[in-house]
Amino acid sequence: MRTILMAALICVPSLSAAQSKPYHDEISQVFRGSWAPTLADCRDAEGVNKVFIDGGSVNYYEGNDYLLIGVEFGGAMTKRGGSGSLFNGRFTGRTETNLLGESNIRMEIDDRDKNVMYRYPIGEDGEPIDTREVKSVRCTNK
Repeated sequence: MRTILMAALICVPSLSAAQSKPYHDEISQVFRGSWAPTLADCRDAEGVNKVFIDGGSVNYYEGNDYLLIGVEFGGAMTKRGGSGSLFNGRFTGRTETNLLGESNIRMEIDDRDKNVMYRYPIGEDGEPIDTREVKSVRCTNK
């Protein structure tokens, strides 16, 4: 019995962090960085209108949307014609100490202009609500 148990333990493959893969996509590099409605908002020292995106969250002035699950894909833009990088994510929102619940969001960046991002809430039918578009420009360090 002892020999069988030892053999079973030896045969079980070990999983390391290098071997494991998350069950969903992080927010990709093309979306990461600082964004604002206008370039003037990018220069605002207070940063009230800026949004900072990293691999797992969208961070606002006094609030955050944390990625729960997401998928990145390429395809047709919602309103622009042409194609781009798209990301559908389910986020849980927070402002200060208040949890806001969950929301489904699509982010899009046109292949022709990587410095403009469009965000849309996703409706019950799984499609972006194009009338609620939020347009942002990439903030640079200049």
